[in-house]
Amino acid sequence: MSLVRSLHFLALASITVSGLAQTVASNSESTAELIKVSAEIGQLQKLSTSAAPADRWQILWLHQHISEQVMAASLQVDATTAQIDNEIARANEVRGYLADRRDRAVSRANLLSVVVGGAVGATSSGLQLSSNLTKPAAGVGIGAGTLSAGLALAGIHQQRGKTSPFDFDSNMLAEFFDRPALPNSQYPATIWIFLNEASPSGPAGLTRKEQLLQTWVQVKRIDSLASKDKIDRLTSQPSEALKLTIDDFEDRGAMLQDVRARISYLKRDLGTLLASLPAVTGQP
Repeated sequence: MSLVRSLHFLALASITVSGLAQTVASNSESTAELIKVSAEIGQLQKLSTSAAPADRWQILWLHQHISEQVMAASLQVDATTAQIDNEIARANEVRGYLADRRDRAVSRANLLSVVVGGAVGATSSGLQLSSNLTKPAAGVGIGAGTLSAGLALAGIHQQRGKTSPFDFDSNMLAEFFDRPALPNSQYPATIWIFLNEASPSGPAGLTRKEQLLQTWVQVKRIDSLASKDKIDRLTSQPSEALKLTIDDFEDRGAMLQDVRARISYLKRDLGTLLASLPAVTGQP
C-alpha cells in the first residue's frame, strides 16, 4: 500500500514539475515577444544546438543585444514604479494630515461632551437637593442631555474629516479608467502591453489590467466601473482642483500599490528570460 501511495505522490510531483516548466517556458516566450527579442533568442538556440562549430562572436552579439533589451525594459519598470511610489507617498502624506486633524476634532468633541454633560448634570443634581428647585433642576438636566447629544453628533459628523485637493503632478491610475493622463503618468508601451496581456498563471480570459479592475470592485475601492465621481477623484490632476476625502486618498494609495506589485512581476519574468538563455560557447 505504501508503495502505491509513493508512486502516486511521485506521479503528482512529476505533473507539477512539468506544469511549472511549461509555465516558465510560456512566460519566457511571452516576455521575449514583449521586448522584441524572439528572433534573436530563436537564432541563439539554433546556434547552441547546432552540430557545426558556432561563431562565438555572433553568440556574444546575440547575448549582448538580448541583455540590452532586458535592461531597457527593466529600467522602464524602475522608472514607472518610482513615479507610482512618489504619488503613493504624497497621497499618504495628505491622508495622514487630514486624518490627524479629524482625530483631534473627534477627540475634542468627545471630551467636551463628557465635561459639559458631567458639569451640567452635577448642577442638575445639586438643584434637586431643594424641593423648591425641582423644575429648574429638570430643565438643567434636559439641557445637559441635549448638549451632550449635540456634541456627540458633532463628533460623528467629523468622522469623515476634511477634504483637500491633490496638488501633486501625477495620476498613474488615469489610463486604467480611460481618463486623461499627465505626461509623466503615461505608461511605457512595453509595460502597458504587459498589463493588457493575460497572465499565464492568472484567471483565463482576463488581462492583468482587468484582474486589477475586478479586484478593486470586489474590495469596494470603487462601487463599479460606472462610478464616475469616485473615479474622477482617484484619477484627478491638480488643474481640476477636485476635493478628495480621507477615504479617497487611502483608496488611491492602495490601488497604486496594487499596480506597482503587478508591474514588478515583469522584472521577475525578465530575470527568468535571461536565466533561460544558452551559455556562450563556440569557436572565437
